Amino acid sequence: MELHYDITRQDYIDFNLNYFNHNAVVQRSIKMTRIGTAALVIVGGTALMYWLGSLNVWSIAVYTAMAAVCFFGTPWYMRRKVIKNVDRILSRANNKQVCGAKTLILRDDSFELVGENEDTVYQYAAVQRTASDEGHYYVFVDEFSAVIVPFSAFESEAQKQEFYTRITACIEDEALKL
Repeated sequence: MELHYDITRQDYIDFNLNYFNHNAVVQRSIKMTRIGTAALVIVGGTALMYWLGSLNVWSIAVYTAMAAVCFFGTPWYMRRKVIKNVDRILSRANNKQVCGAKTLILRDDSFELVGENEDTVYQYAAVQRTASDEGHYYVFVDEFSAVIVPFSAFESEAQKQEFYTRITACIEDEALKL
């Protein structure tokens, strides 16, 4: 099977957002940042107002509102930073080959990704897990790196299913398949 497709800036952003939204370590970090920031604002603000002799119901309400903004705004802010960092990374001259025309060739024992300044062969056994969203398959070949395959690369649902079956054949844990 041979698939021809283009990886766009949006495909790369979608991959990073998928990782951001589904990685347990990232989600735990966001949760801890949300709680820590909100607690710091409430405790720090209350202590400051107490030290200045201005502690009252209004100052507590203001710092509680600021803590709520920090708590609920942190995921939005971090998501925005992910998109901004991806744009920054893709704009560097040495990363221009990340996007562009790709060819993915599936062989009996391996698959090859060919693109501008790129020709990498992976054994099916190297596939650690797969993930997907509404428009892509992500074939993880290590903890942080994945081959992005947009659904638009497939001519039919049957070809898409055949790809999935072949690419996940060596993954024993069903939880790691999408």
